[in-house]
Amino acid sequence: MGIKTGMNRIILHTLLCVAASLWFLAGTPAVSGADLALRSQLLWGTDQEKPRESTYKEVDPKVKGKLSRIFKWKHYFEINQQKVTLEANDTKRLKLSAKCEIDVRFLDAHTLEIKLYGEGKWTKTIRQSVAALNRGELAVLAGDDKDKYGDAWFVVLSADRP
Repeated sequence: MGIKTGMNRIILHTLLCVAASLWFLAGTPAVSGADLALRSQLLWGTDQEKPRESTYKEVDPKVKGKLSRIFKWKHYFEINQQKVTLEANDTKRLKLSAKCEIDVRFLDAHTLEIKLYGEGKWTKTIRQSVAALNRGELAVLAGDDKDKYGDAWFVVLSADRP
């Protein structure tokens, strides 16, 4: 066997290995084994002090710091928190309050779609990079509270890391 024939066999073998790898990956679901643990929080943003009778607790300082860079309120209180694990091809519905629900699903291997429902009606949809959540970024949906104080509510999703 000459050098040229040996090189051709090596090249052919390499091409076959690459082709077999691509074929295997093409048959693999985009998010296979990539379950995503999420923490969803319903928050209240206000300049008021916490009402005495309330069971609300101050949000984690890291979350407060991220929200305070963008939003104006002095205090952020957690109304509800839920944890969920999202799997490929799943849609999870989370009821955060009597008036607030969200649907969360993988749009593709790299993107989450979050739909917000207020009083049973769809109000908005956002998309969030899974990589961004894994880096510690937050997915935030927000709106004005309909009270006289100019408060706001927030639905915040983050990667739930142990």
